[in-house]
Amino acid sequence: MTGLFREEIIEEIRGRVDIVDYVGEYVNLRKQGNSFVGNCPFHADKTPSFHVTPENGLFYCFGCGVGGDIFSFAMKIENLDFPQAVEKLAQRAGVNLVRQAVSRQQQEHLDRLNRIREINREAALYFFANLRAGEGKAARAYLQSRGVNKESQRVFALGFAPGGSNLLQLHLGQKGIQQEEMLAAGLVIKRDDGRVIDRFRDRLMFPITDVRGRVVGFGGRLLGPGEPKYLNTPETQVFHKKSLLYGLHLALPAIRQEKTVILVEGYLDVIALHQHQLTNAVASLGTAFTPEHGRLIKRYAREVILLFDSDEAGRKATDRAIEIFREQGLQVKIAALPGAKDPDEFLQIYGRKAFLNALAKALPIIPYRLQRLKSEMSLDEPGSKSALLAQLFPDLAKLSGQVERQEYVRLLAQELNLPEKAIWDDFRRNQGEQRRKYPLLRDKSPEIRNNTIGNKNVNSFRNPYLIAQENMIKLLLKEPKLVFQVEQRLGSDVFADKRCQEVFFLIKTLLESRTGEPVTIADLVNHAPESVKNFIAKLSSLDSLPLGERQIEDTITSLQLRYLEEQVEQKQQQIKEAEAAKDSSGRQNLLQEIINLQRKIQSLK
Repeated sequence: MTGLFREEIIEEIRGRVDIVDYVGEYVNLRKQGNSFVGNCPFHADKTPSFHVTPENGLFYCFGCGVGGDIFSFAMKIENLDFPQAVEKLAQRAGVNLVRQAVSRQQQEHLDRLNRIREINREAALYFFANLRAGEGKAARAYLQSRGVNKESQRVFALGFAPGGSNLLQLHLGQKGIQQEEMLAAGLVIKRDDGRVIDRFRDRLMFPITDVRGRVVGFGGRLLGPGEPKYLNTPETQVFHKKSLLYGLHLALPAIRQEKTVILVEGYLDVIALHQHQLTNAVASLGTAFTPEHGRLIKRYAREVILLFDSDEAGRKATDRAIEIFREQGLQVKIAALPGAKDPDEFLQIYGRKAFLNALAKALPIIPYRLQRLKSEMSLDEPGSKSALLAQLFPDLAKLSGQVERQEYVRLLAQELNLPEKAIWDDFRRNQGEQRRKYPLLRDKSPEIRNNTIGNKNVNSFRNPYLIAQENMIKLLLKEPKLVFQVEQRLGSDVFADKRCQEVFFLIKTLLESRTGEPVTIADLVNHAPESVKNFIAKLSSLDSLPLGERQIEDTITSLQLRYLEEQVEQKQQQIKEAEAAKDSSGRQNLLQEIINLQRKIQSLK
């Protein structure tokens, strides 16, 4: 989305800045057909997999899946947000920026957000002062016992909420802040009897800031007995736990420099790491890691080192975080801290040098899971090694290159005392079973993922139905108005792939919202979320399909055919389930449906 800038301004910048010239300042590009190729700047690219297509003004890497337009490139290569990227490229293009006029309603909304932040800042100052007063004695003693020095208390603006039920309210009231505003900020609670009391009482307070350092909420640790031990601000207009990381605004300089984030579980772990000059550490707010966290980290880093507790909850958190960050294309490593329950305790016992040594020994995903499985399983039992490998094969399939996969197969062979060929045979058999079980599952192995749609050499293992969907989207990118013909003849359900669905509906929505105006790829990129923007960039970077009546008809027919074949496969699987359940009536109905589908398939052929 163009946000605060008018679309014509965005288009003027896009037209004035040559994407090949701009990208060429960071990547050594060479011409190849209608595109320019080079080694990707966003991952360790040994073979040129990064493509820039000047015709569409897009880039895409077939190695790591990063793509988009010139603004996306500026954001990723220089860690900018969208307004910053626009301003940078506008300066390069000599374009005078004019921001969108903000409506009265929008301005009122912005004012409300700023007011909540101001109230939170005032509360943070109050808590900060309390920590240094007589009533903060117990909190100061606790911090001292945890090794938190006065400088860290100041840097992280730690505070103390006294035990009274309305002390914060009285303080904020003296500042002219209304009770309704305190409720909006989540600082007070309205009870069932109508009484309003302070949310945080007798707690050590951790102000939580956004990426710009503005206080948006708090975490409070109870000092006395009771539950919950930790209490956060509830969801407000400025506080969203799933997209906030504790300490991020303080960690950003180190993260930008090192391109690595150390991810821990607790507030005090973050403070302990920063206190030991490991200032690229952040934590979630006592909740599971989310895709929003992954996207946030991806803006600034290329690698994540996970440092979670070694208990069952910590292992589950690690597994979830691995998948989230891997989906974002981040390199993931997992570090172990033997002899301590958490990073804070480890640093207190063993010190910074031992901690750095533990980080240096952090394991990539497969060695980490192998080590964990070996500790949980008895490999002397028959079939145990096969069972262990079956749990590692999904990770093996998700690796970014065949060479890397070969290296890990060699490692597994050594660790399990097995022939490499036996592991390869089991792996290929496992992948075949997965494709049969989940026919719509996209194979993410690089030798399959990197094949060009429309290329005669497309790997035969790629799902034909998926290829047909992507070919149809490629055609729609060239001729968007065909979307209505496709919908009329095939319906929107023909797109089972989520990204194809999103592009299809995006094209349709934009066409319906305009009175005869054409929809360009630039329009789609402007309105697409980042993941779909990458997908559009990828399809636009591939060899173009010829556009003629015959080609259009062939593409539509191919998609319809593959869709019907997919329906047959699903019905056949349902028949097996009906037979297992001894449902003869259901089996007979499914057989009739398959016969009808086969007739339609024959008519198309």
